Amino acid sequence: MSRCKMFELFYALVPLKPWRGLLIRRHIEECPRCLAGLASREAAGSLLVQEREANIGRPLWTEVESALVEDSGGEMMKDRALQSSVMRRWGWAVATAFLVVLITGFLLLKDFRPEGTASAAAAPARFELEYVRVGGQPANAVVYQPQGSDMIIVWAGTNN
Repeated sequence: MSRCKMFELFYALVPLKPWRGLLIRRHIEECPRCLAGLASREAAGSLLVQEREANIGRPLWTEVESALVEDSGGEMMKDRALQSSVMRRWGWAVATAFLVVLITGFLLLKDFRPEGTASAAAAPARFELEYVRVGGQPANAVVYQPQGSDMIIVWAGTNN
């Protein structure tokens, strides 16, 4: 079921007809769950009205034809509406691609920040150990400061 949701998301995000056609051919036509949600040919055909079934007189069609001839400006408005719809889809596609590039760049570059070197270089300037003795004998010392912490841990041990 999550695979179906993934294909639906990809279908909605990328408004390119070849991409959507590929998704339909690859998934929706082969997935039993998606096929169950589609209407059958008979059900879809019953929703359509054929011209021979409609009881419309001839004068209506002549009026429609004359209105279409007179309304040539309507075609220009239809073309503009189609262009704005296509531009809106391309705008969403470009915005989605930009967002993906931005997130990917952020995730890749956040590991390359030089934050760790600044705190490690500052630690020796604040704390300095010149000499360590354990039980009156000279000892070896290991100094450790966890990153991002003000705590300093010192281990000291003798050579014996």
